Parts: sequence; structure tokens; C-alpha cells
Amino acid sequence: MKPSKIILGALGLSFLASISTPSFAWTRNLTFEDGRVGSQAQGTASDFDGASGGSYITDERVLRGSKAAKLTVTGGSTAYGEWGGVIDFPRKLGKGDEIWFSVNTFFPDGFNYDSSGEGSHLKFLRVHVNNSGGSNVGYNDWYINPEASSIPHKFIFEGQQQWFTYGAPSDEPQRGTWESYEMYIKFDDVPVDSGGNAIVRVWKNGQLLREITGAKTLRNASDLSDRAHLFTYWNGGAPKTQHMYVDDIVLTSDTPPYRDAQGNPMATQVGDVSAPAAPDLSIE
Repeated sequence: MKPSKIILGALGLSFLASISTPSFAWTRNLTFEDGRVGSQAQGTASDFDGASGGSYITDERVLRGSKAAKLTVTGGSTAYGEWGGVIDFPRKLGKGDEIWFSVNTFFPDGFNYDSSGEGSHLKFLRVHVNNSGGSNVGYNDWYINPEASSIPHKFIFEGQQQWFTYGAPSDEPQRGTWESYEMYIKFDDVPVDSGGNAIVRVWKNGQLLREITGAKTLRNASDLSDRAHLFTYWNGGAPKTQHMYVDDIVLTSDTPPYRDAQGNPMATQVGDVSAPAAPDLSIE
């Protein structure tokens, strides 16, 4: 029997449900179109579940549609509860499951993403993991290194504490343009390099930056992943009060239709990441 897909429009969720098995795949699309301009993203139907206090719906800078999210941060603050947002999973993911996490970003001219303290790197795309008892065992973390670093990006699973770096200097975040970032995770407590299935892929603007085969993505075989974070904490404190924009965020556990040059599934359509630039008219 073929699986059936159920769409819950107001929640921005799509479930791929199989009648023959209790498991199902899901997709969350955050377009920010349901929010009211000037309102906080928190509580709007298709936006962050745990929006931080500095996240707003805006029409100042938009990739597609008429609205996006404006993320603000206060200088000197580590910004927990202010910066970015949390996206809950419709179903927890465990060993053997997969997740694609894609976001489009716009950093205005003058944006400073430097970080100091706690390893000097900025938390970016984060996928949380609990043990079977519900206690935190760490995040699968994409970090952005300080500006002018020779290698701009790095990954770590906090349950393993091993760094994996990637990207050329030209792959650091660019200002004044929309860019696409995406992270794929196959959940397992044993990396591919050790005979397991844990693997991570990271892309920028549709180009594969690295396939990571030496990282665990769960600490224990029974661990579960329940949510993703976009930013949410600025290591060492933000260098100044500033803002940036995000639009069309996708999280899915269902194999997406697009492919990169190597044939790997992606949630982002290669080449569909830019929009015409316009003056930044926002006022802090």
C-alpha cells in the first residue's frame, strides 16, 4: 500500500504517514508569511516555536514572498533568549533517521560575526540530542569561525568532542546578498569510518563543503533528537548591536527532491539562492 501524505497548512507541517508502519517522515517549512509585520516571530503559525525575544517578522529584506524574519542581537550579550530561534520536530528522530536543515541568510553591510571566548566560534545551525531518559547529551553543531579565519566553518558533535573543519576563505559569510546554508545528518552512534552509518554533509549555496564520515551524531544508540536551533547563543558576547535576516527555512526527515553535483539529496535547489539586492532601509 502506498504511503499517504497529510498536510496541516496552519502549522506549516507535512507528514508522510505509512498505514503499514507507525513511523512517518515530516517536513517543516518556515516562510514567515503568516506573521504580522513588526510582530515577534514567536507564536505565529509557521515560524519559530521558541522564537527569541529579538526575532521579528519583517518586510525590510525578503528572499521570496512578502515577509522574512529579522534577527537582532545586543552588543556584549551572549544573547540567549534574544538571538535566533528554536524549531521543534513533529516526531523525534533516532538511530537510522535523517534530517536536512536548510536556511537562507542575509547579513547586511557592516555585520560583524566575530566571537570571543568559549572556543571563539559562533553557534549557527544546531541539532539537539537527548538520551532515552530525556537528558541533554549535546548538539550536532555547525559553527562559524571568527572573521578572516583561514577555515571559516567547523562541525562538532558535543557527545564526541572532535572538530571537523571545512570551507575555503571565500566560503565565509558574505554581506549584502542572500546565501544558502544546509546541513544533513544521518543519526547513529557509530561513524561511517568505524563501520556505522553516522554521516554529516554541509553545503553553502548548493556546493558541498565537506562530507564528514568520522563523527558520531548520537552518543548512544537509544538517543533521540527533538529540535533544531538557529543561532540562539553568541559565544563570548556579540561584538555590537546589529541585525540580519533569514527566510525560507526547511527542516525535513523526508528525502528531498533536489541533488547536488555529487548526487546527494538536498533540501535546497542548487542555484535558487539569490535575490536582487536593495538598500537596507531598517533602522535600529
